[in-house]
Amino acid sequence: MVHLKEVVDAPYPAFDDRREAGSALADFLMEKDASVDVIFAVPSGGVAVARAVADRLGVPFDMMLVRKLPLPMEPEAGFGAVTLHGEVELNHALVRAWGLSDQDIRQVIARVMGELRGREQKFQAGRDRADAAGKGILLVDDGLASGFTMRAAVKEIQRREPLCISVGIPDAPLATITSLEPIVDDLYCLAAQRGGGFAVASFYKRWHDLTDDEVLALLRTGPAGSRSGSG
Repeated sequence: MVHLKEVVDAPYPAFDDRREAGSALADFLMEKDASVDVIFAVPSGGVAVARAVADRLGVPFDMMLVRKLPLPMEPEAGFGAVTLHGEVELNHALVRAWGLSDQDIRQVIARVMGELRGREQKFQAGRDRADAAGKGILLVDDGLASGFTMRAAVKEIQRREPLCISVGIPDAPLATITSLEPIVDDLYCLAAQRGGGFAVASFYKRWHDLTDDEVLALLRTGPAGSRSGSG
């Protein structure tokens, strides 16, 4: 089921920063009596949002290591996403449009999975992993655009046999939300954009790409396997 707080026709700065977006998302989740036992954040920006949600709800918090697959000729754009354990979600329309061969796709997947292994060593070292089996899982990002990264994250969580899977995001296009609805139990979004050009950053007054040090600091404020207090 989809739960929308607001549907808008154009982007606007609804949140000061990711922390504020996470607090607002936590309020919405509590209002809707969402079933959340464990939160998994999509890095990097999703970690800041998820940290705030976890603090408010008092539930364990961990990372979902997933990354977009960049187009070889246009690295800022992605043709899908892959998780650390090789769950792949492809944007087949872009694959066809750019004429990517199977070999092209395999090479990009191999390179990105290598990057994810490096991130695992950096971000997960010394941290207990949150258990998803039999739990109500909430996947959190700072917003969605095409939704392919979140699709890959959902595939990864499904492997771990959770009780249910929900997605929580501050903002996303309405079309992306509609496309994700069939593969999750619940989806919570604060600002769903009906049409026009979309950018996740447009809904934030203050926006920057989180550094690795910022991500590590957010992870250290509460272990994955323990219940977090405010902070």
